[in-house]
Amino acid sequence: MTAPTTPTSTPTATARMSWDGYVAGWSHSHDGYDPRHAGPLLRKWLRGAFRVGGVLARLGAQPAYAMAVAAACAVLVPVCAVRGGAWPALAALVLLLGLAADTVGQTLAVLLERTTRLGSFYRCLLDRASEVCWLVALAGVGAQRTLLLACGAMVWLHEYIRARAGAVGLRAAGSATIGDRPTRAWLTVLALLLAAIATAQVGADLAAGVVTMVLVLWFSLAVLGLGQLLGVVRKVLT
Repeated sequence: MTAPTTPTSTPTATARMSWDGYVAGWSHSHDGYDPRHAGPLLRKWLRGAFRVGGVLARLGAQPAYAMAVAAACAVLVPVCAVRGGAWPALAALVLLLGLAADTVGQTLAVLLERTTRLGSFYRCLLDRASEVCWLVALAGVGAQRTLLLACGAMVWLHEYIRARAGAVGLRAAGSATIGDRPTRAWLTVLALLLAAIATAQVGADLAAGVVTMVLVLWFSLAVLGLGQLLGVVRKVLT
């Protein structure tokens, strides 16, 4: 007589995880962050990712597939933007597709119970590489180079401080600021769309000026976000 085997979860069964189960899994893999407490737009975004991820999981998709799509989209953003004309608008759409793929990949990892520290590490690398691609795209449509470098430095400083604070006990869920990656993503989308409109209406010179103004807003929010982050670090770690 053979010993009874313990049932294991199948992709189909796991893909039918309830919303509450998904929220619990997401919270566990994102340092206690509860999507139910997010803003209305983010809740809708994650609800959509939950539905799409459930369908893809039942079709056998893996988190790595979505990560590969997100990486490809990140590379395509500057490739499209530098062509000028209406191409920056396409670059903005590709950027949004990459963000969606990244979120769906995280959702698949939760639904299939495949969240790992190594996966989180790779995702962080992809996030930073994607933002480098965004800045290259903005350089391609004429943004002022010194300001681009300043924005890049602020991104690095912001994420470095968060990482070091996390290493000594600060939870990532409690360190959200106005200068975080979602803000940077939407500002990049806005800059690319305005660049396409300005080029069509007047020319490349206006597009460069408009994009530079958006970068001024990016830098300003980054400074405010850095102040918020340092305030949280000081409060939590003292």
